Formats: sequence, C-alpha cells, structure tokens
Amino acid sequence: MAGRRFGIDLSPDRLEVWVRGEGLVLQEPAVVARQGDPSKPQAIGVQARRLAAEAGGEVELVAPFGIFDLRDRPAAELMVRQLISKVVGRLVFVRHELVLAIPAQLSTSARRLLLDVALASGARMAHLLDLPLALAFGAGLPVTSWEPLPVLFLLPGSAQGAIVCHHGLLADRALEIPESDGNHAPWLSEPDQEQLLSLARDLIAEAPPPGAQRIRATGFSLAGRGVDLAAVGPWLSRRLDVPVRVVSDPDHCVVKGAEVALERIEAAGGRTLLYLR
Repeated sequence: MAGRRFGIDLSPDRLEVWVRGEGLVLQEPAVVARQGDPSKPQAIGVQARRLAAEAGGEVELVAPFGIFDLRDRPAAELMVRQLISKVVGRLVFVRHELVLAIPAQLSTSARRLLLDVALASGARMAHLLDLPLALAFGAGLPVTSWEPLPVLFLLPGSAQGAIVCHHGLLADRALEIPESDGNHAPWLSEPDQEQLLSLARDLIAEAPPPGAQRIRATGFSLAGRGVDLAAVGPWLSRRLDVPVRVVSDPDHCVVKGAEVALERIEAAGGRTLLYLR
C-alpha cells in the first residue's frame, strides 16, 4: 500500500496541506498557543486561537513562521509535526512523501530544522521547495522553460517575489510590512505600494538584458490571499509599464504546486529541485 503524498505551504499567515488525489485537506492559522514554559507549546491553529480566547491573557499566541527566518523554532517544529500527524494518522506501515513550500529567503538553519522534522515523521522522502517555485508549479507556469517568469506572492504583512527559470530562481526578493491596522487595506496605501514597486523593479533589474526585455513583454504573475489582488494588479501594471495578471486559484496555488513538484521529483527518480542554502 502506498503512503500519502502531499505538499504543505508554510506561509506566515496560514498553513495548508494538499494531498494527491484529495486536494486541500487542511487549513490552519499559522499560530501556536503557549502558556508558561516557552519550550512546550500547547495547541496550534484554530485550537490555539480558541484556547487563547478562553484563557484570556494567560495564554500567549505565537506566529512562528516569518519570511526571513523562523520567529519561534520550538513552535514551528510543533506545528509542522502536528500537521503531518493529522495527514498521515496512524499509518505506520506505509511511508509518506511530502514537500514543504517555504519562503525563498529562509535561512539555512531554519531549512535544516524543517527538513529534519519532516524526516523524523517517518517520511520516505521529504523535500524543501522555495515558495515562488511552488507558486509557478501550482499556477501551471512553464517552469521547465529557460524564459524568465517573474512571480509575486502577497499576504497582508509580507511580499515575496522571484524570477523563476528552468526549475530554479534567477533572483528573489522579499519584504515585510506591519499588519494592517484596519484603516487601510494592505498594499493599497502609498507607502506599501512604493515598497512593492521597488521590489518588482529590483527583480527586473537583476535579470540579464535579454531576460529583462522579455519580462517587460510578458509581465508578472500575481498570487496571494488576504489582499485585493484585483486592485493591486492593475496599479502595479501601470507603474511598472508591464502586464500583471492574477493566476488561477491565487489563494492555494502554492500548496497545490508543492504537491505537483513532488510528482516531478518522483518522475526524475528522486532527484530534487530543492536545496539547502
């Protein structure tokens, strides 16, 4: 009997799991509840929020996943371990396979920690995949091509951008902004927009001259959640003077792409597109 094969999106706002043949099976807010001993987190996701609401100020909510590093490593380890456990259950006689989609800027030590947790779950194979590349897989972009494919992934508090080319990244950029205070929508205020515009321009500038010309013709692929992409896309297109299109299923293309990448890895005989940096 074959084990389950699945991808996990480890984004700062929400963690998702996509299982081959079943689709999206889990969504959890990327928070962990902790009380007392910081090395012993108690609950994750929806259960963590419920526990914090019931306990008042006695329980701390921690958001362990960041764009540039893990903000809280014990909490991140617990969350990944519990997510995998929810997916594989008690199937101890079959070996599961998984891909973790992570921010491209994540540090080497954080990558090793996450990979170790995945392998310790009993996985037959576990891989790490940079989030922009997972986005491209999930959106059906031609990732095997040598043509540069610029992509942007927006969340209320962060942005990730990269140029995907032939199963890799020619360039990648990321930034974090304070969460919206409710007075304006994320990425629609002038300061936020200027930061996003700078990120996109930096990506174009990093491409070799023929590639930069190609990018200006083909434009950016845009995905994300918790953001008004229908408003951000046209604004960014006008300021950059390049096309910007929202991909299909922009909320879930990253986790979907993580599972698609696993299929590609298997077809290549286990050779990975993935790496530690």
